[in-house]
Amino acid sequence: MGTLGNTFGRAEKSYGSGKNIWHEIEGAYPVGGSIENIDDFEGEVIPAGSMCVFDQAAGTITIAKATDIKTSSNAGGTIEPSDIKGLLQNDVCIDDNVEYATGSVVFAGEIYIDRLAEAIPTEVLAVLPMIVPIHEKATE
Repeated sequence: MGTLGNTFGRAEKSYGSGKNIWHEIEGAYPVGGSIENIDDFEGEVIPAGSMCVFDQAAGTITIAKATDIKTSSNAGGTIEPSDIKGLLQNDVCIDDNVEYATGSVVFAGEIYIDRLAEAIPTEVLAVLPMIVPIHEKATE
């Protein structure tokens, strides 16, 4: 006798464990946004704490990497530090062929800065004064 009903398959993908980077979140925009540049992260995880260019009116987020930010040591950057409106609250997993992903942008809180996947330029932290970095590593 054959199988009745639906037959389900199973697929798994492992991304590793996330890190708790937020000590406390004091303020996030009430509405998140769709991540516009998900093609840059296909098959990867956009890590929590990533820098966000957020257009609240349009409901869009563009994830910026440190190499994208125009700083004194990176004159070739295409994004001004003042364009960064906050940091991504949670990891966002982007599977292959995903066409839509959303995120939440935090503009105030305490963050374990040493746990981030990528260092945030000091010029960006200067325009996000309500995000307080907590350093866990010893400084020299």
